[in-house]
Order: sequence, then structure tokens, then C-alpha cells
Amino acid sequence: MKTDRILDCTGLFCPMPIIKTKVLLDTMKSGQVLEIDSDDPGFEKDLAAWCKMTGEKFVGIEKDGSILKGYVIKK
Repeated sequence: MKTDRILDCTGLFCPMPIIKTKVLLDTMKSGQVLEIDSDDPGFEKDLAAWCKMTGEKFVGIEKDGSILKGYVIKK
């Protein structure tokens, strides 16, 4: 997937990946795609729930070894 920005949240655990995601999305334009990389085991559920709550579009998660790559489209 083509992304506009990449946010490295490896080594961070809940709630920091979501907080950093919100801060970066606030600087992005509608329709832009953000990739968030995390090794937090709860990240997939946290990101999906946060997107549902905020209206951001959760595209999905890809696993790359121990890294989860989450994709969100800015509303």
C-alpha cells in the first residue's frame, strides 16, 4: 500500500502508539494514508477500536516478522 507518512512506534506500548497516531494524523490532509509500525501485541485491537471511535478509516494490519504495520486513512 502506498503511504504518505510512516510512524515508528516500535518499543512503545498502549496508549503511546495511539496517542502518537492521533498527533500525526492531526497534521495530515484528508485522504492521506498513515502507516504505523508497532510491536505492541495489543496494537491491532487498539488501533481498530480507536478508528471506530474517531471516524478515521482503519484499512488493516500487515504482519512483518514481529512488527505489526497498521494502515489508517485520514478522514
